[in-house]
Amino acid sequence: MTEHTAKYLAVADTLKREILNGKYESHERFPSEEALARRFGASRPTVERALRELKREGLLESRSGSGSYLTFAARNATGALGVIAPDYHKIDFFTDLCDGIASAARAAGYDTLLGDVSAPEAHDRGRWALDIANAYASRRTAGVLLEPVDLIPGSHEATKKVLDVLAARNIPVVLIDRDYLPPPARSPYDLVGIDNMQAGYRLAKHLIDAGARNIRFLTQPDYASTIRARIQGVAQAAIDTGLVWTNDFIVETSPGDIAAFRRLMRGKGRPDAFVCRNDPLAAQLLQTLGTLGFKVPDKVRVAGFDDAKIAKLLNPPLTTIRQPVKLLAETAVESLLQRIRNPDLAPRAILLDAQLVVRSSGRVTRPA
Repeated sequence: MTEHTAKYLAVADTLKREILNGKYESHERFPSEEALARRFGASRPTVERALRELKREGLLESRSGSGSYLTFAARNATGALGVIAPDYHKIDFFTDLCDGIASAARAAGYDTLLGDVSAPEAHDRGRWALDIANAYASRRTAGVLLEPVDLIPGSHEATKKVLDVLAARNIPVVLIDRDYLPPPARSPYDLVGIDNMQAGYRLAKHLIDAGARNIRFLTQPDYASTIRARIQGVAQAAIDTGLVWTNDFIVETSPGDIAAFRRLMRGKGRPDAFVCRNDPLAAQLLQTLGTLGFKVPDKVRVAGFDDAKIAKLLNPPLTTIRQPVKLLAETAVESLLQRIRNPDLAPRAILLDAQLVVRSSGRVTRPA
């Protein structure tokens, strides 16, 4: 980086932080190039380049014959991006994702607000998210990244209340991980996540190639759209390889319910593989299967989702889908910044690829 390049970036960064912290009045003309050149001890071309950078980022706009002024986005910004994530501190994936969002936001010159980081009880998710949305609206947060509410009756309506509060203050929103409407419906909000159907297909196809012929999907009741997409992927993999699949193969039972799994594993058409909605469920299932005497992977294979920290520590280590957390965080922040700069962009769904991680719980077993 040349000294000239470093200088214009330093000027742009200083002015950006001042704009986001409310230093400049929205109705007044922004300081002239001449005034800024004197202030920073920089050449006019350096200042001009810095101002072009601020205009590129959507913070300044030119008015013919008048000079530069703050844009609508800059007038409403506080220099902070808000995050509403009910699963922050409860699921490794969301903890790591929020940390990545904070890092990506900081690199772009924004602070990150996490609201009340105490993990809400399942029944309280809707009120918790709404309280945070109201706090962000009062503060006129620049934009919000929202994990939709789930695992409660009326989760769609609860998320809609959050979105309505933010919309009333013209605060841009990008959904993370999933849409709040059940598929195939699509909300008018940007979405950043992984291609869950493809990931489910990839995971099931691996288990089938490893010898599985009777796959079940283990989940919890009232599951989110991401889980429905994973189920669709698993079902399609089974169908494409000529295996039987029915909705009865979706198991909505606590993985710690030993009696229920004893009946399932000793009944007709015993499962020889489980795909679990996430790694914590898979961890509990491994323990239950071990208690019942079904050795993994010799008697039954188990796979999860997210590649949580626990996945490597289980016995046997867990086959899973690894979420591209860093890339998801960076993409979510950049998408929100684009939405702040240009509120009229058409809604986008950005679905990233997710890697299959093969460990012992889902590997090929030796013939009996």
